[in-house]
Amino acid sequence: MLLGLDASIWKMLVLVLVAPVLAVGLLNLLLRRRGGVGSAWAGVLVLALAGAVSVLIILDKVRL
Repeated sequence: MLLGLDASIWKMLVLVLVAPVLAVGLLNLLLRRRGGVGSAWAGVLVLALAGAVSVLIILDKVRL
């Protein structure tokens, strides 16, 4: 692995980055008639969802 990190860290990183982007893409698809989600709101949503997923991953690792 790159830099000696195990695969679970890479999986978590992909989850933190991909899940919020997919959520914004789904919102754009659902709100297509109204113009979709604005770029500023999309950024806010990605940051908020990435933060929430990060906190959930940290809590999961602490509760081992």
